[in-house]
Amino acid sequence: MKSILAMLMLAAAGSALEAKAEKAPQALSDLRQSDLIVVGTIKEIRVEAERSQIERAFGNYDWGIYITLDIDEVEKGQLEVAEIEFRCFRIKSRRSETEYLTPSGHRPIPGIGTSVRVYLNGEKPNWDAALPNGITSSDANDDESVWSSDHLTDATEIRELRSRLYTFVLPLEVWGILVVFFAPVVIMKTVLIRRARRRTTKVPNMTEQTDESQSE
Repeated sequence: MKSILAMLMLAAAGSALEAKAEKAPQALSDLRQSDLIVVGTIKEIRVEAERSQIERAFGNYDWGIYITLDIDEVEKGQLEVAEIEFRCFRIKSRRSETEYLTPSGHRPIPGIGTSVRVYLNGEKPNWDAALPNGITSSDANDDESVWSSDHLTDATEIRELRSRLYTFVLPLEVWGILVVFFAPVVIMKTVLIRRARRRTTKVPNMTEQTDESQSE
């Protein structure tokens, strides 16, 4: 049984890595449809574990990544403040294999001090970067440059984030298989053990009765 469990865990780990369904990077024309477009410098990065906003069922978690940006220029929309905070995310864990079939988050998410152009949706104060490539180099002005991550790399704190793969160690699909196949075995074993104990209890009683009859 241990070998079977080990094989299931290895299969689950491998499938999680393969099952992530990435959203294709948006073209520049699509990014420009965002509600707010700003150019600025990343001032602060804050990371929090939180319930997923994409897979909303209990047990699905993301790393919420909140970036504070010092504004240099507003290219689209209206903004009356010198800095804003917006949200990105990366997957932290999912309950099941099928729930990994969603975008795994924003890429890239560069570090503090990086000059960027950010394409945002939402409304004050809840801004979200366009998924998945809503953060680009400040001089990215064509499709090739907004698709490429050559000029931007993930911040150190983002690279260090780790996914636990599955919230409950194994995906729910595997737990279902374990219940279907192994629950009857456990139940049968329990029944046999109880019957064996009852027989063991009856044997001494019969022996005691035989000894009493012989003594009489």
